[in-house]
This record gives sequence, C-alpha cells and structure tokens, in this order.
Amino acid sequence: MSLRENGTSPIVAIAVLLAAAATCAIILLGAPRVLTALLSGLPTGDAPNAAVDEAIASSIVFGLLLAAGLAGGKLSRHNAARLGPRAGLRLVLGASIGFVGLFVAAALAALAGLVRPSAGSVLLGPLLGGTAVIALQATSEEVFFRGWLQPVLTRAWGFLGILVTAAAFAALHLIAAAGAAVSVLNLFLGGLLFGLLADRYGGIASAIGAHFTWNWAEQLLLGLDPNPGLGSFGAVANLDLVGSRWWGGSAEGLNASVAMTFALAILLAPLLIVPARNRPLPEPNRRGRAAS
Repeated sequence: MSLRENGTSPIVAIAVLLAAAATCAIILLGAPRVLTALLSGLPTGDAPNAAVDEAIASSIVFGLLLAAGLAGGKLSRHNAARLGPRAGLRLVLGASIGFVGLFVAAALAALAGLVRPSAGSVLLGPLLGGTAVIALQATSEEVFFRGWLQPVLTRAWGFLGILVTAAAFAALHLIAAAGAAVSVLNLFLGGLLFGLLADRYGGIASAIGAHFTWNWAEQLLLGLDPNPGLGSFGAVANLDLVGSRWWGGSAEGLNASVAMTFALAILLAPLLIVPARNRPLPEPNRRGRAAS
C-alpha cells in the first residue's frame, strides 16, 4: 500500500500542519498561565502539593492536546485514535521497544561511568498518579501527532510526512523544555521511531506503548528525569547522571546525550532497512473513503 493512497492536497497538508502548530503553541503557552492564575487565587493552606499540582497541570495541558487531536482527526475525516489491528499485541510490542531503548541508553551512560545511584521514593499513591499522567501524556501526543497529523501529511507527501511530523513533535518539546541541540535531535529521532511504528502497524497502539514505557521507565522506574534528583511523583530508583553532558550529565539528562542517540539509532535501523510486509489497509469511513 502506498503512503499516498487517497492522497491529500499539499495545500491542505500545509494548512493542517500550521493549524496543528498554532494549536500546540496556544495550549502549551496559554494553559499553564491560566492554571497559574487559578491556583494563585487559592488560600495558602489549600494549595496542592507538588505531585497534585503537576497532575492537575498535566491533565489540563494533555487533555486539551488529546481533544485537539481527536477533533483534528474528525475534521480530516479519519479516526485519530485508531489503534490498528491486533492492538493489544502491538501495544505490548511497542512497550517492549520502549523499554529496550531506554535501558540501552541508560546502560551506555553507565558504561561511561556517569551513573550515581541515590535513594528512591517508593510511595504507591504518587507513583500511580505519575503513571496515569505519563499514560495521558503519551496517548495525547500520539493521537495528536501520529493519529491526526501524520496521516494527513503522509497522504500528501509520503515518507516526508513522517519526517515532518517528527520535526513538529521535536518542536513541541522545544517550546516546552528542551534546549540542547542533541535533545532536539533525539526528540526528532524519537518522533521518527513512533511515526514509523504507527505507519508500519496501521495504528497508534505500538507508538503509544513505546512512548509510554520509555517515559515511565526513565521517570518513575529509574529516576533519570529530572536530573539530578527526583520528580514530584518519586521513583523506584533514583539514578543521577553526572559528568559529561554528552553522556547525560546535564540538567536535560539522557535527552541531551549521545547515549540516547545511539539507542534510538539501534531501534530505528530495522524499521528503516527492513521493508514492511502486509501493511494494514486503512479502514473505510462512513463515506466510503479510506480512514487512517
């Protein structure tokens, strides 16, 4: 099946890309300011703790992103939340890929002698809350980028659409937090990995699995993000990366390290080299047109 089957006009693709970029900017820049204004009106004694505060902020931001992705898909006449055939199996496959990638990156940093273990914080409530937040984050980003945006762009531009979607994904995180050039590169490669998984398996189940487990293992299992220290939800372990920023010793941790670059390259190689077989056909929508 060609990526360009039932092709989209390049002009429409550009319009959708611009709309997606504007939506991200509004959500990421506007929602936190509104939330800050609302929380500032609370009496001091009623102010939420760090974990609750982060959970509320993340739920608002990523809830809006999820809603925008679903609405965008509807306007583009396809199901942005389509998981694809054998969704459970693909979800497990993606989760395995995410775990492998994260642990390869962490192992490379450890081999470079940069990992310093500290005491973790294992509190069930915060860990479950953090797990829910990461699940919402991964799902909303995959619905928005690989569920809504990527199918529109690939129908117009083929494989270039996956690359552009990955670049947009990296730009989202550049607005949010990332700053180092290696971070931007790794975010692009991560977006490319998720995009190739979604394209190969005809839905976003594998991309959600890989995205979720990578972030969950990094933040809540190994405590590598933030670096150094622990996030507001705690972590089972607390591994700090010290030393050279090229191997994760900066405030951006693994995201700004060549260890992550190598790990992503290992995961991407088979997806780029081995051709896909029996790529699932898109499901027809009610109007008889193909839906991604």
